[in-house]
Amino acid sequence: MIANSMSSVPILNIDILREIAWLSDRRTCAALVSTCRFFYQEAAKCLLHYPVRLRDYFGRDVGTFVHFLGPDSRKRASYVRDLRLQGCYHVSPETVSAFQRVVSQMTGLQCLVIEDEVLCYIPSLTDTLADLTSLRRLQIIGAGERTCDFLTYLQSNIISLSVDWDDDDGNWFRSQGMGEEEWADYHPVPLLAKWSSSLEELTCEAWDTASTLPKFTEVYPRMRRLVINGANSPLVAPYIRAYPNLASLSVQLSSVLDFHLPAYEERSRHRALNICSQEAVDGPGTWQNLEEYIGSLADLYLLGLTCRIPRVVLLKYLSKRDLEPLSAVLTYAQPTHLKLEGDGALLGHPTHSLQIILREAGLSQLESLVVAIDLYRAQKELDVGAELNMLAAVLIQLPLRRLRLRVSGYGLGAPDDPWDDIEDDPNAILRHLHNPPALSSSGPCRGESTFLDLDIDVFFQELTDACPSLGDVVVELLADDNYRCRQVIPEDAGGIRGEHQTLLYEFRQERSFLDFLASMDED
Repeated sequence: MIANSMSSVPILNIDILREIAWLSDRRTCAALVSTCRFFYQEAAKCLLHYPVRLRDYFGRDVGTFVHFLGPDSRKRASYVRDLRLQGCYHVSPETVSAFQRVVSQMTGLQCLVIEDEVLCYIPSLTDTLADLTSLRRLQIIGAGERTCDFLTYLQSNIISLSVDWDDDDGNWFRSQGMGEEEWADYHPVPLLAKWSSSLEELTCEAWDTASTLPKFTEVYPRMRRLVINGANSPLVAPYIRAYPNLASLSVQLSSVLDFHLPAYEERSRHRALNICSQEAVDGPGTWQNLEEYIGSLADLYLLGLTCRIPRVVLLKYLSKRDLEPLSAVLTYAQPTHLKLEGDGALLGHPTHSLQIILREAGLSQLESLVVAIDLYRAQKELDVGAELNMLAAVLIQLPLRRLRLRVSGYGLGAPDDPWDDIEDDPNAILRHLHNPPALSSSGPCRGESTFLDLDIDVFFQELTDACPSLGDVVVELLADDNYRCRQVIPEDAGGIRGEHQTLLYEFRQERSFLDFLASMDED
């Protein structure tokens, strides 16, 4: 009986067993390796398909990995596609030697993430990695002197490179004491020239450049995406000349915080310099194929780009000081999609509110708008309902196909924050401390009342009736214990977004500052 039952059990063929391994998670694959000879090979192959992360701060990970590859390390090592090395500082010489042999056998390695300190602690590893020809994606963390040597000798054709020059001792560039001429040699355009024909994506973290630069002759025709984070104020002309086909630009500079005086005057001068460099007779002109900008408004203003940018996503919160620069950059950009968020000034500023900015010629082609407005500490007498109706009257004049409008009334009418004007007037905080504003207990202010009294059904219906092209729309009004939402989202709404573009076309998914305040009240 038992024999008959056993014979009736279907036998899984090799293809099905292989599929089981590839559909299993990392932990299950590791368990399958020890079950039979077939899985010893196939599950190991699947397991090595995941990124190999060796964070060897205590000298164990590297040795364990070498042991896992076993006596037939050449075959298994060839399965590794993604290697990430951090903190490998306490590895014995014997293990280092074995690991270098294994790395030299990683003929299929395509992605490498490594700390500069790893190259410093194991200098011989630099030559082993540099001899590989399969690498396509490289990220270097805490870059320094060893990084430059590694980039010089690396034999692979890199298509995506990320280099972060911040290390435990601070920014490497700022610690070198180099003159302007020496510093210019470390600009990404000349430094990465060996990959001018292959490089498609570049991320520059804390990659400072000289304030005066020669006209670099290198051209990267395949470069499509550039990210600049945490650097000093860049000159834009060298990037335009070197990356003429750039499609995506993301910039967030740590030195640019907002538009407080007197820094605004310095940024205005740098913006003027960048604009003049594009418009000069012997200049590079401007980008012709730039499709999107993702970053802060202050950085876009600083860059002074004169090109049209179809998609503009502003990541940082806007206040009243940002609205005049916002108008200036959008006049050049003329986007078809715009995403931004800010405080009540977006709705109630007397000369640069959103409804005024949207009337300008530069936004006459706007098809998609995502805007979030927080009325926290907005003007107590602001007629929110009237301003939203004025905004709607402007929106219906545009060729909008898609709208996301979120207005939060949480904290509307709260006392003014004395820090708002601290940089414009250093004595503001002292005046506030000596004469704190009295808290009102007279009930809702006009701003709160007009916001709560707004009939969202009427507002939504009039907006959609007056703008027939607006077929994809979400309107949200948030207040204490009062959430109102109306929406029309067609089934094919994803068509406008493109793959992996939800950041561009939706509200932020993470919890907002106002949500954080609300949770504190609940606690």
